Amino acid sequence: MSTTDKSNEAASKTPHRLALLPAAMFVVMMLAGLGVTVQSLRNVPESAWAGFTEPTKLLGGESTRQFTSNLNDHFLPSHFFAQVERAVTWTLVGDTGAQVGTGCSDWFFLTEELETFPHPQQSAQARADIVAAVAKNLKAQGIDLVVALVPDKTRIEQAHLCGLHRSPLFAQRLSQWQTALTQAGVNVLNLEPVLSALPGERYYRTDSHWNESGSDAAALAIAKHLKGASGVPSAEAAQMNRQTADRPGDLFRLSNLEGLPALLRPPVEKAQITTLAAAPAVPAAGADDLFGDAALPTVVVVGTSFSRTSNFVPFLSHYMGAEVANLAKDGGNFEGSALAYLGSPTFEQTPPKTIVWEVPERMLQKPLSKAEQQWMRDLKLRPAH
Repeated sequence: MSTTDKSNEAASKTPHRLALLPAAMFVVMMLAGLGVTVQSLRNVPESAWAGFTEPTKLLGGESTRQFTSNLNDHFLPSHFFAQVERAVTWTLVGDTGAQVGTGCSDWFFLTEELETFPHPQQSAQARADIVAAVAKNLKAQGIDLVVALVPDKTRIEQAHLCGLHRSPLFAQRLSQWQTALTQAGVNVLNLEPVLSALPGERYYRTDSHWNESGSDAAALAIAKHLKGASGVPSAEAAQMNRQTADRPGDLFRLSNLEGLPALLRPPVEKAQITTLAAAPAVPAAGADDLFGDAALPTVVVVGTSFSRTSNFVPFLSHYMGAEVANLAKDGGNFEGSALAYLGSPTFEQTPPKTIVWEVPERMLQKPLSKAEQQWMRDLKLRPAH
C-alpha cells in the first residue's frame, strides 16, 4: 500500500474515532461519579443506616430519602467547595459559619451556648424532675448519684467574648437548676465557683470544652466532694508526662476551617497534652467473693464529651485512687449516656457504688427530646408543657 493510500485510510477512520470521543468521555464521567459516590458513602457512619433495610421503609420510600440524605451529607465534592467558601469568607470577613461565633483574637465559641429557647424554665424543671426521680430510684438500690454541673465556656471565659452577646437571662440558670436539684434532695456539685476561681485559661480557645487545667480542677473538686479533702492525693503524686502540641479544636472542625492551608485559616492552638499512669485496676472477683463485690466499679461517669476530653476521667481516677469507668458519650446530650447506661445489662449485672452524672449548662433549657419525653412517661412524671 502506498503512502497516499495509508493517509487516505487514516483520514477515513478519524471521523469514526471522533464520534466515539463523547461516548468515551461519558463513560469516564460515569465511572468517576460512581467512584466519588462509593467513596462518599464509605464516610457515612454505620449509625446513619439504622433501619435502612426495614421492609416498611423500603416500600414506603423512606429508605430512598435516607440514602439521599446520607449521600448529600457526606458527598466529598460538597465538602471541598464548602471549604473553599469558608476560606474566602474567613479571609474577607472572619466568618466561621452558623455554629461558631468569633470572640477576641483566636477565641471561638459555640453559638448554641448563646441561643435562647421557648419555655426555658419548664424544660429546665422537667430535667430536674427526671434527675430527682432517677436519684430516688438509685438510692433505693443503694447507689449514690452526684450531679456535676459544667458551666458554659461563654460564662467562664466571657472576658474573651469581645462583642458576642450572652443573654443576661442566662446569669442565674446554673444556680437556679442547682437549687431545684438541692430542694429535690439530689446531691449536686456546681463547678462554676471552682472554674471561675482558677487562674489562666480554663477552656480551649478553638474547642467548646474545658482544657486540662479546667478538667483537672473539676476532677479534683468532684473527688473532694465524694471523699472529703483529706482523702484526695495531690496532683504531684500522679505519674504524669506533660507535653505541648498542636490541638485543632472541635470548633475548628465545625467552622470548616480544619484542613485549610495555614495562610487561609487561624493558627492552630497549642495545648498541654498529659499522659497519666493508669489508676489501680479493680481487682477481679475471687473465689471467696461470692457476690462479686470486689469486681464492681466504684464510680461510673455518665454524661457528654466533657467527660471524654482533656483527661477528665483519668484525673478523677487519680484523685479517687481507683479506676473510674467512663460511660459518657460524645454528642450524648442531656439524656443519651445516662439513659443508655441505666437501661443496660452492664448496669443491671454490675451496678456501681456511685454514679457521677456530668451535665453541661447549655443543655438545661433546650426543648426536651423525644427520648427525654418518653423517659418522663416511663418515670411517671408530668409532661413539661
